[in-house]
Amino acid sequence: MRIGDLIYETAKADEGVWEWAEGHNPRVLAYYRDAGVPQTNDEVPWCAAFVGAVLARCGVQGTGSLLARSYESWGTSVPLDQARRGDVVILSRGQPWQGHVAFYEGSAGGNVYLLGGNQGNQVNVTAYPKSRVVAVRRAVEPAALPKRRAGVTESTTVRAAGVQAATSVVAGLEALRSLDGTAQVVALAVVGVVLVSAMWIARRRIRKILAGLG
Repeated sequence: MRIGDLIYETAKADEGVWEWAEGHNPRVLAYYRDAGVPQTNDEVPWCAAFVGAVLARCGVQGTGSLLARSYESWGTSVPLDQARRGDVVILSRGQPWQGHVAFYEGSAGGNVYLLGGNQGNQVNVTAYPKSRVVAVRRAVEPAALPKRRAGVTESTTVRAAGVQAATSVVAGLEALRSLDGTAQVVALAVVGVVLVSAMWIARRRIRKILAGLG
């Protein structure tokens, strides 16, 4: 396996993580922390934090910056028509110092498909015009891939998912105290959906770890 494959699989395992409308998702906060730019809320633009966190989890040094354009000089340059999954793609946006950064997923027609964070406030695959691509960068291949995690308890994703589930339970129980019978049933259903979602994401990550992919 190439380092790019490991980077892509690690990023793909977090697909579906979202920025909470109320409160701050501990999984997004973990991206800032792992990228070396800790924050206390998930409303700070986090596309570069996601890239930096994924790289760090793969044993690769990122730029340690929340600026997407900081990745223009990271790694080695690759022509867009030679991009591979796991390569870092930088897009233009607004002012010259602004941009967006994510991982290459594929391309078709005039679009490039990127797997990244803070795309519609979540981790997903989104299409962007190729005309916005300013650079494609590839991680330097190490002499050996980083050591796999010994167990699921070492996974930041799994730990954050556990925090997310626990937070939902506490918040739900507090809310139940002030609701009538019908509202309590609805609240319990909402809490249940959040718990199932968090555990499903953790389950996907655990399967990746057990398969030796992160």
